[in-house]
Amino acid sequence: MEDYRGYKEIMLPDEQLAEFYADPHNNRFELLTNEYLVVYNEDGDVVDQLRWGGTELKPVPFKTIKGRFMGTVKPRNIHQQLAIDMLYQPDITIKVLTGGYGVGKDMLMCAAALDLIERGKYDRIVWVRNNYEVKDTKPIGHLPGEYMDKLLPFVMPLADHLGGVDSLRLMMSQGKIEAMHLGFIRGRDICNSIIMCSEAENLTKGHAKLLVGRVGEGSSIWFNGDYRQTDSEVFRQNNGLLAMIDRLKGLPEFGHVQLVKIERSKTAALADLLDD
Repeated sequence: MEDYRGYKEIMLPDEQLAEFYADPHNNRFELLTNEYLVVYNEDGDVVDQLRWGGTELKPVPFKTIKGRFMGTVKPRNIHQQLAIDMLYQPDITIKVLTGGYGVGKDMLMCAAALDLIERGKYDRIVWVRNNYEVKDTKPIGHLPGEYMDKLLPFVMPLADHLGGVDSLRLMMSQGKIEAMHLGFIRGRDICNSIIMCSEAENLTKGHAKLLVGRVGEGSSIWFNGDYRQTDSEVFRQNNGLLAMIDRLKGLPEFGHVQLVKIERSKTAALADLLDD
């Protein structure tokens, strides 16, 4: 099970806050590089959020994402605020969001990635998915059509945040989005791009290694996943997402934030009542 959330949460009485802020270079809470710290007061209110940059604590601003397709996206809770900060850190080239359904993993990644593409920070999004069907469902067989038609059902999370298939096809025709089957990615050297891998709980360690090895000059790779939705025993026994978090945490190129609060809808939150 995952035990590194990408942040620590502490409570400090008012009389200790002044001492805490006196020396931002003091790593008294033994934070790893790019690990966040959420500070609460005795009443349980958030009073600050900071990131350990390796030598000092740096404040985390409240940032909104503005884009042509998704409009204005604001963090709805403190963990989403940390996630947005992590997604915009240029020196973090391997970014991971984890958490259950409805916590905002795809929404935040898509909003940030599209904003960075529109502002010219990257040339395109390369959307990679291990096209694995949901467990206990029957395969539908080979899909008709060309290569892109076959991939389209697996790119729908991105289409949802673009406003539909038409917007997705427009971005693809402009070269701003490329959809890639995991099985065809070996040998690629992907430069000046955001490589996005959704549903990354369905990756083995070998898959994760293969994907990270495709990151070329000027690129970064973004993963998200939910361990409760793993769709095969092979991924439960040999999970690439968990391996990355365990082995890469603390490296300056790696960042991770676990999201915990369901923000999709009140109805979506009821899904937790169906857990075993």
